[in-house]
Amino acid sequence: MSDEKRIDNEMNMEELSMEEIDKVAGGMNGGVGTTSGYFMSATGTSLNLIVNWSVQEGAWGQRVLNVAVSTYSYAIGLDAMPGGVELKVNSMLYVANANAIDYRGEERAANLLAVFSVPITPGPQVIFATWHFNGTYSGTALGDVTASGVIPG
Repeated sequence: MSDEKRIDNEMNMEELSMEEIDKVAGGMNGGVGTTSGYFMSATGTSLNLIVNWSVQEGAWGQRVLNVAVSTYSYAIGLDAMPGGVELKVNSMLYVANANAIDYRGEERAANLLAVFSVPITPGPQVIFATWHFNGTYSGTALGDVTASGVIPG
């Protein structure tokens, strides 16, 4: 059984560019001892989840995983949702509130849902980010939207 930790996420951020999301998640240029990347869901629609991550290593071998979970879509409006985003890192489960989104642009854009910063152990990390959307987008019903990936150790 996995442990669960709740992260209260009160950030109220609007539309972000991919560069801004990189900065939120630690960035591609996070400095010495930082690796980073991203992965996306594949819903078959123009609404997906994008997960930007970075790993920072401290002086005494501590490792911190920074993750920004965002929608990637055309126009979308959502209310904030308590416990709306989950991040599973190996066997640990973290829960955060999903930010409200009011994006009315005509181009596809990333909009921040939640940010996590969690300690990790050395070695590869298997990550699952789940957003409890459970709604309709462009006429297509979607339940939970999940993106997963492996971060190299």
